Amino acid sequence: MITGRFFTVANIVSIIRVPLALAACFFLWHGHSGRTFLFIVLAIVSDAVDGQIARMTGTVSDWGKILDPLADKIAFAAFAVTMLLMRLLPVWMFAVLAGRDLLIVTGGLLFYRKKRPPSANIWGKLATMFLSFFMLRQAVFPQFQFPQNDLFFHTDCLGLLSMLLVVLSFVTYVYTAFKSGGESNAA
Repeated sequence: MITGRFFTVANIVSIIRVPLALAACFFLWHGHSGRTFLFIVLAIVSDAVDGQIARMTGTVSDWGKILDPLADKIAFAAFAVTMLLMRLLPVWMFAVLAGRDLLIVTGGLLFYRKKRPPSANIWGKLATMFLSFFMLRQAVFPQFQFPQNDLFFHTDCLGLLSMLLVVLSFVTYVYTAFKSGGESNAA
């Protein structure tokens, strides 16, 4: 059962991340790197502060534990599709991101339908942070342009580290889900 208030400042900050990411996609597509940078940074900041706001205001809730990662997934998906279409992201990276998020959402629906959602862990936060930096850098100062069918590992250390953390965060998520039997480890 989901507990807590839905309309809190922290949850609104999480929800706002989606239109910020969509604006970044729009500006990236139209070649406005300065505006793209601004909206990506605003989205990253919203991700950094929503949890802090919830803790400071005493409004940590199950809704927030759902909305924050859901907003991340929608924002990353929209931006990754845009980057893929613009050949700023290789197909293999897109496949890893899409596969991980699809499996997490599916697992979340199966495991947590009647249980409390889990709290974020350090690996997920690190993966989000490094992936955000990689996408920001690649959008504003592209290191590579990838052919649409590029399945090779053409990227740099930041891209590879991001993907390593994405996979590690997924493994720890699955491990925690099975270890706890789908129950939250949050207090």
